[in-house]
Amino acid sequence: MTLCDACADEELADFADLGDVPAQVGVHWDSHGDAVASRTGRLTLASCPACGYVRNVAYDPSLVTYDTSMDTTLYHSVTFQQFSLDLVQNLNERYDLAGRLVLDIGCGQGEFLRELCKVSGANGVGYDARYAGEPGNNGATTFHSSLAPRGTGLPKFDFFLSRHWFEQLNDPYEFLVDLREQARGREVFGYVEISDAVANLGGAGWEVVYPRVSYLGAYSLARLVSRAGWTVESTGTLFSGAYRYIEISANRPRAGGHVAHTAEIPSLRARDKQLAAIEGFDERHRAAREQWRDTIARLAAEGARPALWGAGMRGAQFLALVDRDLLLQSVVDLNPRKWGQFLPVTGHRVDAPSALTSLQPKAVIVTNPAYREEVAKSLADLGVTAEILVA
Repeated sequence: MTLCDACADEELADFADLGDVPAQVGVHWDSHGDAVASRTGRLTLASCPACGYVRNVAYDPSLVTYDTSMDTTLYHSVTFQQFSLDLVQNLNERYDLAGRLVLDIGCGQGEFLRELCKVSGANGVGYDARYAGEPGNNGATTFHSSLAPRGTGLPKFDFFLSRHWFEQLNDPYEFLVDLREQARGREVFGYVEISDAVANLGGAGWEVVYPRVSYLGAYSLARLVSRAGWTVESTGTLFSGAYRYIEISANRPRAGGHVAHTAEIPSLRARDKQLAAIEGFDERHRAAREQWRDTIARLAAEGARPALWGAGMRGAQFLALVDRDLLLQSVVDLNPRKWGQFLPVTGHRVDAPSALTSLQPKAVIVTNPAYREEVAKSLADLGVTAEILVA
């Protein structure tokens, strides 16, 4: 049995088994054969009855390789670009970062850290084994193509970011404890952003992917942060409810020299909302699989030449679960690094959106409703008249 990472009060209980899924979702292959032969891993979800925390208890870290072959950036989307720019402005307005050192742990390709440092006047250091740019110092930012060091290896930071990396850690509690200890008694602040568990588990579950070990909502995330010795400053959702953020601090003094008290943990109502999503997830997920297999088969039989827009983690997982027979006529993505590459396990080829101009599909599937309007505009620009279906 596995003890809950968040509250450590209860053992986790299995509630859904998604079977073998792509372990290297986010990686794209040069050949169809290599893609089809890529590794799979068991995805078995278990939850904590006390706080709602969810973990893939079958997770094997040896199956996931973090290097420059994994590309999960969303910055080719204007919708995501605007979201990130708004967040940069928000953080800059609320934190005095000028001249401070900001760490970005799991920085991806460094887009967010560069913009934050440009706007705020901060200096930044980013860590990510997936970083494919030029490592080293580049003005206000320095990037490392490696995981952030544990122990005493971090520079003396004032603020840290971790966006969509925290839920991929095999040891989230130990990570937070180590980060607090490396603060060495200094006043520091942090911003953690993840995919929200209620959004992940309250729908079909295409966001439930192998590299994502943990699924946290307001209550479980706050419990985990507090147990690791951090002060919860605030938490909420962003990007149409798909993302959850938590702002935290350590060693923050109050007026009169007293240490700031921990903010109130989100209520049990927040926990119960996550538990309700967990309770119905298995049945909902299986029904969605069957529905979309039938829908794609029907569209193909009708000559609709169905296509999928979006070859990220969510799209690759969707394909592995519902289109192993390759009935979709095309898979397209805005990221040029993916064009001509093949997706894990299924071997779907990824092309530029311009491929749809000649295909002229009558139905285009998107797996994230946040991008529906952007996709609709892009299709119109390409001269494609198609029904957009949101999975």
